[in-house]
Amino acid sequence: MLEQLKKNWLLYLFVLQPIFDIIAFFQQDNVVGSLAGYSRLLVMCVLPIVTLWITKNKKSFLIWMGAIGGYCFLHVLNCYRIGYMSPVADIAYLARVVQMPILAVCFIYLIKDDTYGEITRKAFLINLCVIFVTMSIAHLTGTGEYSYNYYGAGLKGWFANSNSQSIILVTIIPLSLEYLSRKKHIAWIITGAVIAWFMMISNGTKVAYFSIFIIFGGYVCYYIFYYFLHRKDHVKFQTVLSLVYVCLMIISVVVYPMTPRYYMTHLYNDARVLDEAEREEELKEIENKGKVTLEDILSDPADRKKIIDFYTPLFDPGMVERFGTEKILYAYGYLPDSWLISDVRKTKRINAQMIWEECDWLTKIVGFEYTNVENPKGEILDLENDYPALFYYYGYLGFGLYMLFLAYFIYLIVRAVFKDFKKSIHPFNFALLLTYILQIASAQFSGAILRRPNVSIYMSIIMGLIYYQTMVKQAGDKHAEDISKTIS
Repeated sequence: MLEQLKKNWLLYLFVLQPIFDIIAFFQQDNVVGSLAGYSRLLVMCVLPIVTLWITKNKKSFLIWMGAIGGYCFLHVLNCYRIGYMSPVADIAYLARVVQMPILAVCFIYLIKDDTYGEITRKAFLINLCVIFVTMSIAHLTGTGEYSYNYYGAGLKGWFANSNSQSIILVTIIPLSLEYLSRKKHIAWIITGAVIAWFMMISNGTKVAYFSIFIIFGGYVCYYIFYYFLHRKDHVKFQTVLSLVYVCLMIISVVVYPMTPRYYMTHLYNDARVLDEAEREEELKEIENKGKVTLEDILSDPADRKKIIDFYTPLFDPGMVERFGTEKILYAYGYLPDSWLISDVRKTKRINAQMIWEECDWLTKIVGFEYTNVENPKGEILDLENDYPALFYYYGYLGFGLYMLFLAYFIYLIVRAVFKDFKKSIHPFNFALLLTYILQIASAQFSGAILRRPNVSIYMSIIMGLIYYQTMVKQAGDKHAEDISKTIS
């Protein structure tokens, strides 16, 4: 059993992830937290210790861990300096954020051969099947939740967070498809593609729906490019797969009016059209006076009162109590329309921006306490998009370090392409690149990846594999070529 654990630990770690998510779903009301959360915390604590024990490059590994720990110490120290509101909540949130870079660095030191890539492919495919089966059971038995539970739109199953689940899906699908495409069993390949398509189109989120075209369209473009690049090597074009992917994209366009994504989009837009008509009717006299700035508009006492009275009930009550309606209007820059007012993500960014403006320069370097976004009504307006959250919560230093870490792997990919273009254009490398692009884009347009351990662990392994493919493997291949030339 110990030998099996040593050999397949990575497979077990990732296959457990959807199981942990299901446990977290059923324990989400548990006041002391879920077993899944404590299990992931244990992984984050144990894996660096194991890595340090195994690796021969202990000094460089400790430098990585020291840099992460050093920043965390500065952030916590500054929060104590200005007066901690809730150190436990803030440190727990910080731990969720640093899990991704900590595990990514561990995988960089642990992945030393091709078996890890094979294990990851297999684990991602198993997870896709587990999610599909459990989601089907959940909705057939009426025990699952919808992506938009209030409206009954989008299939989610036994998973707590809609955005997280959609990102997990688009993360595991590219490598799952690449794994199936190498098995040469066309029935299994088509079945896998259809299941992946169904999971994305039924999810209902923007990320899941638009990823249909990014993933399938990306693969079709790759197959065309790969064929022309290697046709002299008698490489066959993936005709059947390309046709299947094109058909699935066409079907996605045709059936769009019947999808949960269409339902939610039109439900939202119809409501905003009615709200905007009311807003224009109420404020048309003020906006037609030709005043071009908010200062000009509010300079008239009568107009000012009318605007304040109109917007106050539309803004978040806690924000109004904390900052006042006028300050919120200035943050929007003008008289916001109904689409802006109803944009919850925008509201949370405005809230964080106004808190940021009140911070001193030292706090802006290391960020303000996460629990500072709690308004006087007791509601925590936690930012939904990852990059603004990293900026406001962890300041110039934390945000800069995080962005440099993400950019480092883009640099490795570009560097590898320039060093050996033809060999770098490989199906597995493309799947890694496609997945990484989807992940860093989802962090901005959806969020719930860099700050959620159940999602960020998938990003960590992708980074580890990118490092292996571009640094370890490429260097090894070049070394083998040099030896071969010397012998010749």
